[in-house]
Amino acid sequence: MGSEVAERRRRMELSADLHVISHGVAVVYCLLTLDQPNRDLMLAVFSCGMAAGVVGIWAATRVTTKAAGYRTSFAILMVTLAVAALGAYWDGGVASPAALGFVTTSVFVASHTPHLHVMVALETLTLGAYLAVAVAGEPAPPGHVFVYLSAMVVLSSVCSTQTRALARQRSQLRALAALDPLTGALNRRGLAEFTRHLFARGCRPGPSLLCLDLDDFKLVNDRLGHAAGDDLLRRTVAAARGALRAGDAIARVGGDEFVVVLVDADETTARTIAARLDAAVRPHNAISIGAATAPYDGFTLDALMHVADQDLYRAKQERRRAGGTRVP
Repeated sequence: MGSEVAERRRRMELSADLHVISHGVAVVYCLLTLDQPNRDLMLAVFSCGMAAGVVGIWAATRVTTKAAGYRTSFAILMVTLAVAALGAYWDGGVASPAALGFVTTSVFVASHTPHLHVMVALETLTLGAYLAVAVAGEPAPPGHVFVYLSAMVVLSSVCSTQTRALARQRSQLRALAALDPLTGALNRRGLAEFTRHLFARGCRPGPSLLCLDLDDFKLVNDRLGHAAGDDLLRRTVAAARGALRAGDAIARVGGDEFVVVLVDADETTARTIAARLDAAVRPHNAISIGAATAPYDGFTLDALMHVADQDLYRAKQERRRAGGTRVP
């Protein structure tokens, strides 16, 4: 199971758990006030709300796509709004304690809806349902509706702002975790994630991999110092990016070892881009390059890297024998 699917299921299960708990509290409220009117109807609708939450918990163990998760969450939200509206209406209108269901729903929507325009639409729907009960139900005390609406707007704004700030921080942390801090290229984790999506997409032709190795990099560190070596690595990545296409990626997988992923590139295209890379990096330092192309050389990142590493080794051997650099 992918980490994204696991995280999606975890969020759905948490959402469903909260629905079960909130409607369970409403059921307890009805049981504590059985002498009041319409308690049988309210118990029925709040029990339906709990049942919808249970169904959501079950669905969370089976959902695999974002679309399915959104559909399930939206269905549960519609049930929740209907239950909140009926419960408040039967309990005396928006002045009823049952109207707190609108507040909890508003906070939940603001805290768990990732897209701003969707969140605004759902919050508008929630506020509209509250106003419908205010109009259709028994009159509320002066200012009551205004205070409730203001509270929902303020709470949803605060929760939404905090949620988006946390989402940005998580996104930045994920990006940093996938990047090499010295060169800004992908690291091994970022390379694995990039190629996982690529192979899942089923690109044809390719993808192709190029393994790059700076020739005599150790001599640079020994003679000029590690600061010069670090600067050479940064310049190598910058030069390589200038020779790559927009959708391609470069990753640093070792001290002076790089892997370039070429999207939708057959063997001929891979060798053409390898020649461009060699020409772009050569002014800074000579390099050796090995190439591999899916599906001929493998169907996974490890298989392609193994073939490209072997090709790179042959390139280095030929360079040493010929006294130059070979480009595949």
